Amino acid sequence: MSINPLSPQERLRAAQAVAALRANTAPAPSTTPSVRKPDDVSISEEARALAASRENGEVQSPEREERLAALKAAIADGTYNVSARDLARSMLKSGDLSI
Repeated sequence: MSINPLSPQERLRAAQAVAALRANTAPAPSTTPSVRKPDDVSISEEARALAASRENGEVQSPEREERLAALKAAIADGTYNVSARDLARSMLKSGDLSI
């Protein structure tokens, strides 16, 4: 297998392409370390109250527990169905979706 040498015009085009690529590359990272701000997390009062109630062993109302059990069973056996119309109304009412 032989490799054909580049003509002067092909060398010029190749050199221009390399120069263009080098000009478009990002600058090299500086050697000085950057200063990062520490992460900051805040927990709302509502979340704190919820966590405290769970830690204290507070249980949900019996009606809510029954409803959740029924929903979980319907989802598990594949009979749970959501009305698209009711879902859309609920989304519009809560502000999750606007027209």
